[in-house]
Amino acid sequence: MSGGLQNVSIRWSQRARRVRLVVKPAGIELVLPPHVSESEAMGFLSQHCEWAERKLTEVRGQDKPGSAPLGSGSQVPFQGRDVPLIVYEHAGSRLKIKRMQDGSFEILVPPISSISVDQQIRSALFVWVKQWMRVEAGRLAQQHGLMSGLRPREIRIKRMKTRWGSCGPQNDINLNWLLAFTPPSVLEYVVVHEICHIRHRNHSRDYWDLVSQHLPDWRHERQWLKFQGGELLRRFA
Repeated sequence: MSGGLQNVSIRWSQRARRVRLVVKPAGIELVLPPHVSESEAMGFLSQHCEWAERKLTEVRGQDKPGSAPLGSGSQVPFQGRDVPLIVYEHAGSRLKIKRMQDGSFEILVPPISSISVDQQIRSALFVWVKQWMRVEAGRLAQQHGLMSGLRPREIRIKRMKTRWGSCGPQNDINLNWLLAFTPPSVLEYVVVHEICHIRHRNHSRDYWDLVSQHLPDWRHERQWLKFQGGELLRRFA
């Protein structure tokens, strides 16, 4: 380990229910429930040390991941894999986007616009992703819905600042469009997470048992969102 992780402070807390990392400009604190041993804590820290280093650098203002505007040559992590953006000006007045055979996104922007190229690219990506995710999430919802008879009334793809998904009282499911930029298993987990809320409107043991029936390894995807999802939200804020 390097940098700030050499001097991590450890604190056992009677109120803590799980191991967690708290990153502040002053350093990193590892908060532990009473039953967790120091060796278990070190294993957790080792597993998440890269995230902790990036987060520490960010909060200290030394680096701001993803803060650069999008443009030709930029990359976006579509389905968790970096793919390039190829941006051209064209004579038309409409913004256009298509995915190429090599996986890259080709975006055509009008030469004169009151909106910056960065904003136009983000708008184009949202339009494309919204259509793609509606199909992909619908496929996942149907696949998992057959297992337990849980069918959402409608799936909506939205811009969401802090949440990855939600399930409404009429069984409408809302999904954050940025799930398109996570690994496929993470999108699947969020779809399953919300589908299971059709039956259980809580996070009880019965709820998580139902999630486990669909995805036995759901904790891995939940951890991905916890430790890497924040950067994605900030990048496209």
